[in-house]
Amino acid sequence: MKKLSLAIACGALATAGLVATALPSESEPAVAPHQDMHVSISTSVGQSHASIDYDWPSGEEVPVLRKFAIGPANWTVGHRGVDLALAAGHPVRASADGTTIYAGRLNDRELVSIEHADGIRTTYEPIIPTVRRGQSVVRGEIIGHVDGTHCAPFSCLHWGAKRGSDGYLDPLSLLVTAPIRLYE
Repeated sequence: MKKLSLAIACGALATAGLVATALPSESEPAVAPHQDMHVSISTSVGQSHASIDYDWPSGEEVPVLRKFAIGPANWTVGHRGVDLALAAGHPVRASADGTTIYAGRLNDRELVSIEHADGIRTTYEPIIPTVRRGQSVVRGEIIGHVDGTHCAPFSCLHWGAKRGSDGYLDPLSLLVTAPIRLYE
């Protein structure tokens, strides 16, 4: 039954474009019923596979002021990211290792976009950038500071994620915060 439950869990992750890579090795005992099993999430882009660990850009879990909500099509109303409660001046950290592909002003705000090895691009706005285009960053590195102009009358960071030109993702889905539980 454990193999069937694991197969179902792997199938669910595969349907979402993710692959579970936490099968026990021959030297490890099988997972006991109701025991936590942590997994590493791998995503694939083209033929390459990269395992990326993502963290909160705040450095720790913070309240979400506005959740991700995508419309039925890219041009329809939606919220293509999450708004995280952060005070003006709070440091913003790279959620994963990557390369800064944009840092500067876009329309009415400053932002930073980072391309990661798994093909996902994360965006942080509005912030005062401390990185420059082309700069490599590591997970947890400070990339800027919240400028405090979004989410009035509060202050927040808008954190977005996408794959390709229009594959918007809920950035909270990149965080593996809870173990997957397998039951017999």
